Amino acid sequence: MGSRMICIADLYGLGGRTTSPGMLTLAGKIKQLGTNFTVLGPYDQDAWPLAAADLAARPSGDLIGAVGYSLGANNVVQIAARLKRKVDYLAGIQPSVWGAGCFPLAPTIALPANVRSARCVYNPTWLDTIGLGYGRYGAPAILTANSDLHPAVDNDAGVHGLVLNDLKQLA
Repeated sequence: MGSRMICIADLYGLGGRTTSPGMLTLAGKIKQLGTNFTVLGPYDQDAWPLAAADLAARPSGDLIGAVGYSLGANNVVQIAARLKRKVDYLAGIQPSVWGAGCFPLAPTIALPANVRSARCVYNPTWLDTIGLGYGRYGAPAILTANSDLHPAVDNDAGVHGLVLNDLKQLA
């Protein structure tokens, strides 16, 4: 793996650790990728301004990114929009159509131009999640459809594996 530091902000969904314990598990798995990985958080989904400030404070040579679940997935896009530097990676795990940047009839969340790469895992069947996991990122995101019900997807080892593989490629 490379010697550059890679710093990832991790955001829970609405309800924090109680409703999205898999985000804490994912943070631990990211840390296990190597000593050049740092994880900030997990932050509550509404603490995204703090996560953005913490990422902005990272040295300019660090690669930075964010991963979030549900409303946290919506808010990692808000983080990228706030940052005045390149964001190397975003991952959204079932963004909600009821959150920032998304509307029930227009489920695509536009990514800011400073986002280098992104992945979005979403459930393509609106009724499966009542829209909670139906949102998806626009280009340049890699879209990955899955059939997980919304309360279970943050703990999905396969979804974690996608994010971890992306981060290994970034390294």
